[in-house]
Amino acid sequence: MDAVELNSSTIDGTAERVVPTADRRSLAKGLSIFAVYSGLYLFTLIDAVAPFPLVINIGAAIGNGICIAMLFIIGHDCCHNALVPGRRWNLWLGRLAFIPVVHSVSLWRVAHNQHHHGRTNLKGVDPVWAPMSLAEYRAASPVRRWFERGLRSAWGPLFYYHVDIWLPLMVLPLSADTRIAWKKHLPDTLFVLAGFTATIAAIVALGQVVAPERPVWLTLALGCVIPFAAWSWLAAITVYLNHTHPEIPWFNDEKVWSSYNANVLGTAHVKLPIDIFPLYSDVMHHPAHHTHVTTPVYELPAEQAALKARVAGDSKEYLLTLAEYRKIVSSCKLFDFERMCWTDFDGAPTGPQLEIRPPEYALPRGWR
Repeated sequence: MDAVELNSSTIDGTAERVVPTADRRSLAKGLSIFAVYSGLYLFTLIDAVAPFPLVINIGAAIGNGICIAMLFIIGHDCCHNALVPGRRWNLWLGRLAFIPVVHSVSLWRVAHNQHHHGRTNLKGVDPVWAPMSLAEYRAASPVRRWFERGLRSAWGPLFYYHVDIWLPLMVLPLSADTRIAWKKHLPDTLFVLAGFTATIAAIVALGQVVAPERPVWLTLALGCVIPFAAWSWLAAITVYLNHTHPEIPWFNDEKVWSSYNANVLGTAHVKLPIDIFPLYSDVMHHPAHHTHVTTPVYELPAEQAALKARVAGDSKEYLLTLAEYRKIVSSCKLFDFERMCWTDFDGAPTGPQLEIRPPEYALPRGWR
């Protein structure tokens, strides 16, 4: 096992093993971040259902969705035991942060910690934005091909997270690898469902107090539906940008896959043109997260700088612009696992043939 892989949960669910580094988690900083974004969540929620002009309510609802996405980032860190020192602190902060996104902590750990981090960019294991090959695409039904074309369009992130991640993997223990141990996942599922039910009830009650003249359906649309759609779009497009690019490889053979190829070559640092939400900018230093999963989100920029210095040209980074996004979407339709390149839906290469490292290649233990 190489040094980078020591930072990821293994595919069979064993505990994360981490290359020893200084513990940079801070209880004060983690609690402050949680408090700030929880406060912003409540503030924007109240504005979304308050008796303001509808255009202001819709803007606040979208802002509320962004705040939910920030709470999701906090919960993600907690599930890696990374936000603050102490497993119990991380467990309960994570559970609370995941209520607005309706994610079970234990189910998230299976799909994200074990599968996404355990075998990043390995098709058949990593469930997130895994591309089809030309053969798979041609063998698929017309409906499935139509759906894949929709997913790989600029509008795909609008519905991807609901269909491929949230419903099948994050709410109930219904997937093949969680049904067996469903009793283990049931407490977290019941907790988040109870929390979300209470949230819906609170939104309805708040609407009745501040804007009693409005119908309940409009209050729910402003306080729940629009924010949920906004946050899930942001989640979908973020993960897409982290692991989809003409210069990012995917794998379908574990003999070729390696932790270095996946976590360094297969993960991008996406630079944002405007730094509106520091927490979001921090999480986009994504290769640093993949190589040291217990690094707190607020320490990722420093970790990314160290990683970039260590791996030199192997570090993938780009500035996100509309032109860059259009290039990614137009180029990354299918992946040719033999030629190691992205193709269009006819199998014509749309990007360079990617060079990868041999499976034994690794960052040295304690590289930082």
